[in-house]
Amino acid sequence: MSLRTIFTAAALIAFFAAAPMAARAEHGPGDYDDHHVWHDDGWWHANHPDWVTEHHPDWVRNHPDWRTGPEARDDGDWDDHHRWRNRGWWWKHHPEWVREHHPHWTEAHGH
Repeated sequence: MSLRTIFTAAALIAFFAAAPMAARAEHGPGDYDDHHVWHDDGWWHANHPDWVTEHHPDWVRNHPDWRTGPEARDDGDWDDHHRWRNRGWWWKHHPEWVREHHPHWTEAHGH
């Protein structure tokens, strides 16, 4: 493989990797669907709310009215496997961690 081919491939990879970031900067919060069509965060919430909760909890934080269920008011944090867990889950499974990392949850959760 020639050096020119390697540089061309690297440039194309960098270009396509930056495309989602450029789209977000241009269009605001959103993401591409499986057909590479851009949709804003409102479309994702209306059509795939569970996907939004799992993949973009930051969008949910920006839209408190999108929260559903008994712990709708809850914020959360990422676990060690990069999965979003709401603060009710953290209290149930790791209360000491909550006290150390999110002391403001203590008052709001009633513990």
